[in-house]
Amino acid sequence: MSVTEINRPAEAVATTAIARHRAEAADLPPVRGQSFFLLVRTELRKSVNTRSGRVLLLAILALALFAVGWQLTHLGDGRITPEFFIGPTSTGVMLLLPVIGVMAMTSEWSQRTALTTFTLSPRRVRVQLAKFVSAIVLSVVVLTVTTLLALAAIPVGGAISGDGSTFAGLGGTLAGMYLTAALNVVMGAAFGAVLANTAVAIVVFFIAPTAWSLAGPALFKDNAQWLDVFGAFGRIAERDLNGMLPETLTALTVWIVLPTIAGLWASSRREVK
Repeated sequence: MSVTEINRPAEAVATTAIARHRAEAADLPPVRGQSFFLLVRTELRKSVNTRSGRVLLLAILALALFAVGWQLTHLGDGRITPEFFIGPTSTGVMLLLPVIGVMAMTSEWSQRTALTTFTLSPRRVRVQLAKFVSAIVLSVVVLTVTTLLALAAIPVGGAISGDGSTFAGLGGTLAGMYLTAALNVVMGAAFGAVLANTAVAIVVFFIAPTAWSLAGPALFKDNAQWLDVFGAFGRIAERDLNGMLPETLTALTVWIVLPTIAGLWASSRREVK
């Protein structure tokens, strides 16, 4: 008996096994890709399931409670308006909200979980976009909680002062505040995506635009407004661009749009270890 004749039974068994596996695979339901909603939900859970994430959320809530308590003990004359509580409460909250975006984008690289994440979800840009969305959603939830605290304090303050309270102008104030918060968080997330290191991204996020707002006017006079993102945020929050639409759009493009594009590009090509 030749070697070929000996190998024929083994080849037949292998062919039969392959055909059987193909038939079984054909009977299986089609594999569904991961939905974007699932990715966003996963990123949201990852943002609140870490110690640093919980500490950050508690710090934001503590700042809001402190601001409300401070305002209640420093009531002035006249009716209490929404801005009396919302303004001081949102100041500290706005300062820390962008850190949510930074931590969302840098968690895979700083915690060395990128290999696991991008093995389960190889489409990196899609995962990064889910991180952007989850950071915005979480920030909106946190901002809503702190805003409700401020709104609850308005009638309390009016009762304590004896001058009453009013909610006039509340809608415009909230619209400007939420839009500014979302832009601020996206900006933080963009810096995180570019730098991929939590500490470095936070430092650069706070120092770079602040340095420009201080040095820009001294170097470029009124032309510094074209890159002043804080001025752009202020005009958006006040719902009044003061005829500076081109300057506002340019500042947002330089500090938010371009870093976002660069961050998505860098994340899609960064080496996974």
